[in-house]
Formats: sequence, C-alpha cells, structure tokens
Amino acid sequence: MTSLREQLADRLEAMSERDRRALRLGTIVLIPLLAISTVAIVVSESQATLQRVDAKRRLLADLPAARDLSQRAQRMGSEMSLSLEMRVKRILERHGVQAAVDLQPDSSVRVRADAAVFDALIECLGDFEAASVVIRRGTLTSVDSGRVNVEWELQSSSP
Repeated sequence: MTSLREQLADRLEAMSERDRRALRLGTIVLIPLLAISTVAIVVSESQATLQRVDAKRRLLADLPAARDLSQRAQRMGSEMSLSLEMRVKRILERHGVQAAVDLQPDSSVRVRADAAVFDALIECLGDFEAASVVIRRGTLTSVDSGRVNVEWELQSSSP
C-alpha cells in the first residue's frame, strides 16, 4: 500500500503540463483567499464579542439601581394594594417626614412639609418609584442646612 503523498505525487506526474500550471495557479489564488477569509472571520467574531461585552457592561451598570428598586418594591410588599394616599403616608412615615397629605379631586395627592430633612425626602423618592408613584409637580425650597420646605403633587403611575 502506498502512502497518500506518493499517490498524489504519481497523479501530479500523470497530469499534463497545462493541468499542472492550472493547479499551481489555483493554489496560488486559493491560499490568499483562505488567509483573507480567516482574517475576516476573526475580525467579525471579535466585533461581535465586543458588542456582547458592551451590552453586558450596560446591564451591569444598571444592576445597582435595579437591585435597589427591587429591594424597595419587596419592602413595600402588600402596601402596593393600598390607595395612593395611604401608600404616600406610609412612605413618608417610614422616613420620618412630617407632612400634610391631602387627596385631590383628580385622585392625585398633595404633600406639604415644612423644614423636612432633605436626605429623608430623597429616600422617599426611591420608595415612591418602587410604589408606582410619580411626582406630577413639585417644589423644594431650602430653609436651613439640610432642611427644605416641600410641596409635591403625586399620582399613581399604574392604571
């Protein structure tokens, strides 16, 4: 039994000169084409990988905010079934904000507080978001260091 290399050498010798030239020319053209296609595949795959990495980075950047919102929503628990007015009152109480909460004719809620702690109001905003409450209108007026007068008009963001 002869080796594959010997068989190929025998077939090459059996070819006419014209066929051998065509085979050499085909080989000369085929090798650069293979190299170019290999480079194109590698570049394409690396670009796709970079795009996937970028998408994962964006997801990771949003993760802390999503986790915070999830924790706040979990903390809200059964309060989500309460009326807008009761949700707002509980959130304000939870953060120690003394405020007047009034239900308006259009089902929105008006909140007024004097000299409220600014940091507590910021915490309330996070809980409002978790409780599907949005601020339709609002004003904050600085009163003292770290304290503000607040007037908000809130509404439910869920139907």
